Amino acid sequence: MSALVLQPLHASLETLEAHLPSGDHEGSERLMAEHLQAVAALSLSVERPTDEAIHALLAHQQRVMGRMVQLRDEAAAHLNHGKRSLRAAHAYLKAESLA
Repeated sequence: MSALVLQPLHASLETLEAHLPSGDHEGSERLMAEHLQAVAALSLSVERPTDEAIHALLAHQQRVMGRMVQLRDEAAAHLNHGKRSLRAAHAYLKAESLA
């Protein structure tokens, strides 16, 4: 069997990956749920993909998950920077009021 059986799953991952930068977390969550449902449905399929095709799909999923982790880490860094800036502003205002 060729990798064609898994082509819809690759397409759903590409759609999810393209959607990630939008910041629409609910939409990304929906797309991931749809992808996982399609993966689960594959186990009910009469046609079984080859091991090579499965490994390619897993590698694709890992790349998308890596991108999701990267975006999460960037958001966390942005939030932490904002918190530090806010603390610095409060310290400045406090120091100014004491002067």
